[in-house]
Amino acid sequence: MSHFISFVRIPALAIRQHLKPLPPLAILEEDRLRLHVLPNDIDINFHMNNARYLSIMDYARTHLLARTKLLEHIIHSRWQPLVGAVWITYRRSLPLFSAFQLTSRLVCWDERWFYIEQTFTGRNGLAAVGWVKGMLREAQSIVEPQRVIARIAPGVETPPMPESMAAWNELTRDKLAGV
Repeated sequence: MSHFISFVRIPALAIRQHLKPLPPLAILEEDRLRLHVLPNDIDINFHMNNARYLSIMDYARTHLLARTKLLEHIIHSRWQPLVGAVWITYRRSLPLFSAFQLTSRLVCWDERWFYIEQTFTGRNGLAAVGWVKGMLREAQSIVEPQRVIARIAPGVETPPMPESMAAWNELTRDKLAGV
């Protein structure tokens, strides 16, 4: 049951998008999903397991890609989406059966990476916030994000990277430089 999102929901979303597309969304708009904490999402404390947040974030990013029309280009071009880094901070628990909203938005991009912010909000306010650094690969190279954006939103340039995100990005580079 732990891989249900990866092996069932995400492929089902891609098929659904082909048959009956979701309402479109501009590239820099927020996508919002309303979800509930289910029994397969919880840990021994009867709240959402920390690993489950990441799995649900995968689904929400795919939903964002579908609504912005990026998913269609990724599939047709046979690009492979890869995650390079994830940062998440937990603020409040999401108990069993509680409703929550997961908001996903493309914050910015550079010559290699897309930067996405995802926010979990429950009845009592902010539950968690995460940042994801992802890329698209083709056969032997990286697909430049601006090239991808130009296909669906010609003329749109990246917004400036927030300072806090730039610091996180630099930290991940520094950590990997020592390996």
